[in-house]
Amino acid sequence: MSKVIIFDTNPAHTSKQPENAIILPKWKGEKDDKELVSHIPFLEFLATMEVPDVRTALATFKGTHIPTEFARREAIQRKKFEAQMAEEAKKRKSKGIGFLSGVLGMQAGAPDGEQTISEGMAQGKMLQDVNRERAIKAYMALDKEIRENGEKWLKEEQANEEKMKEESMKMMKSGFTGWFGGGGDGK
Repeated sequence: MSKVIIFDTNPAHTSKQPENAIILPKWKGEKDDKELVSHIPFLEFLATMEVPDVRTALATFKGTHIPTEFARREAIQRKKFEAQMAEEAKKRKSKGIGFLSGVLGMQAGAPDGEQTISEGMAQGKMLQDVNRERAIKAYMALDKEIRENGEKWLKEEQANEEKMKEESMKMMKSGFTGWFGGGGDGK
């Protein structure tokens, strides 16, 4: 349950796990209703920052509109981050941003072709910004791979299923013939 968030419009539906619930107003069919979608930045943050227990995070938002409160908190953190980065830049022009990432315990490297955390910080990005960009890049690569190879993969999977069915039928037939005396011993 530490990784589960339940969205519902009726608190009674989540009465057994209220600490995992986000209760939304009932949708009234308006096409411009963005209430559910407005939770995406909060959900992205939980996932990219690998929050160990969503219930603890949700508890800190109790009694608030999560998207609004999350945006407010993120703005405060971004302002603090930018001030810290400006201060660090003044103090260590000769040491570079690598020192700061080392102090914060971040890896110096990044997967091939991806921006390192220290490079992102040097551009004024917070950790969740770098993580979000990486997730988007991974999604786009997966989407491209599916578009390019999806039909081939489906055909291969279908062929594998057919082969497994044929082998299962052969095994069943040989099992049945063994049961009914067709075992080849001449009796």
